[in-house]
Amino acid sequence: MRAWKAVLLINLALVIGVGWGYVFWGLRATGLERDLAVARAAALTGVERQWVVEGVVRAIFPQLGVLVLTHGDIPGFMPAMTMGFRAASPKIQEAVSVGDAVRFTLRGVPPNVAVTTIEKIK
Repeated sequence: MRAWKAVLLINLALVIGVGWGYVFWGLRATGLERDLAVARAAALTGVERQWVVEGVVRAIFPQLGVLVLTHGDIPGFMPAMTMGFRAASPKIQEAVSVGDAVRFTLRGVPPNVAVTTIEKIK
């Protein structure tokens, strides 16, 4: 194979790869912008909301009153992720252990929400 053919194939592969990555990134960025707009709109309304979500307990910080949870999508608030939430009561933290699959209720005015109830999923 001649050198110019090899260079041409490598350049073509790079153009296709970069183009595909840009298209994928653009679609992902559009989705994230839409989710952010929904979250901002919910925060600006100032109305208390409630969500029931399933997740997994990753850490418990009783001295801070925080539970770190990996959770599914919270419609109108945030996509699935791992993050810390305030516990409305110390008894909520005592009801679960790290690694437990749980169903929990978030209540509050976004972004100031707290876990109000939590139960283990069997």
